[in-house]
Amino acid sequence: MSTSSPIDSLRRLAPVSDAEAAAMFGAAGREDLLAGVTSLRFGRRSRIWQPRRRLVIALAVLALAAIATAGTWAVLRAPAQETTSVQCLVGSSDAIIASVSGDPAYDCAASWQSEYGTVPPPLVAYDNGLGGVTVMPRGRKPPAGWTPLPGQSQDVALIELQESLDDHIAGLDSGCFDAASATTLTDARLAQFGFTGWTVTVRDSESGAAPGGCFSGAAIEPATKTVTLIPFGAPGGSAIFQKLAEKLRPLAQGCPTLTSAAAAVRAAGSSVGLSPAPPETSRTYNLEEIPDSSLHCALVYENVGGAIDVIVRGPSN
Repeated sequence: MSTSSPIDSLRRLAPVSDAEAAAMFGAAGREDLLAGVTSLRFGRRSRIWQPRRRLVIALAVLALAAIATAGTWAVLRAPAQETTSVQCLVGSSDAIIASVSGDPAYDCAASWQSEYGTVPPPLVAYDNGLGGVTVMPRGRKPPAGWTPLPGQSQDVALIELQESLDDHIAGLDSGCFDAASATTLTDARLAQFGFTGWTVTVRDSESGAAPGGCFSGAAIEPATKTVTLIPFGAPGGSAIFQKLAEKLRPLAQGCPTLTSAAAAVRAAGSSVGLSPAPPETSRTYNLEEIPDSSLHCALVYENVGGAIDVIVRGPSN
């Protein structure tokens, strides 16, 4: 099986200047491409681990530098530790999942076991030389240039920053934020997770493709210490994940432990007709419970791509 992926191919593309991009796609097309890349959904488990959850630019090491100030569209290569997704090559499956624990091998093993109900072989995480992390069975020979990564090798604070911004309970996806309020929220999240010296910028839509001016997109670029806010359409409707988010909001008012918060998530899910996966259907969600003794109270995030992922982080007792 090939160890490459479509993302690897995209990483190898040569940089294209902003002027060249505009000439090729037109101003509106350039903006549409930006919006499309920043709203790609990658993620957790499906029949053969097919992509489901949003790919934030910092995670897969894709960055359109035009969203910042450099004036070029480039594929940037950040250190593997500054990613928040991981490629899992296990058996005949090739999946890109969102990082949760900071230990890529652990995350792939947990995802595999949840999907298939069996324990995978011992796994090893590698810096794949393309600015990303790939996990493979220990007995498989990695390609030339790949270097082993230690466990807990990804920046957990960066993972939490992404989860908090993508959150439907209290993040950018929880309502319609204008540029000022979205910037205030993002500044607060950066401070919460210890990111100092970062800049929050706002990307205006020249194409008019974002009616309502709701800034729910966030492009995170650790190399430049920048978070760029991107406008998408106004949220609407009463989807099941929105109902779940409404049920979960009261959790933020208390100080639950990991165990009690997870129990509250299960109760909230049941109240809106959802159950934890597996088996996965349109009426299930993925529940991740991450012990974190550094927290006094548990934090709960609901991220939605092709699936509903609820992440609970907090003290065990």
